[in-house]
Amino acid sequence: MVQEYQSPVRVYKHPFELIMAAYTRRFPKCPLIPVFVDSEIINESQSKDGSTLVTERRCVIDIEAPRLLKRVTPVTLCRAKVSKQS
Repeated sequence: MVQEYQSPVRVYKHPFELIMAAYTRRFPKCPLIPVFVDSEIINESQSKDGSTLVTERRCVIDIEAPRLLKRVTPVTLCRAKVSKQS
C-alpha cells in the first residue's frame, strides 16, 4: 500500500506578498547562492486575477566538475532556461 504524504502547512512571520517580493529580488545575484552567477528575466506573465505569476529566466550557473573534465572541456559555466510558476 502506498503511503499518503501531506505537506506541512507553512506559517510565515511576515505577509506572504513581502516574502515573495524578497524571493524575487534576491535572484539576480545572491551571495548566499555562490553557484548562481547571473540571471536575466526573459518573460513574465501574470494571470488576470493576479493569483499566478509565471517567470521565465535565463540563468548562468557555475558548474562543479572534476579537474580532469575541466581541463578537457574549458566549460566552467552552464546556461539554463528556467520557468517558475508561483
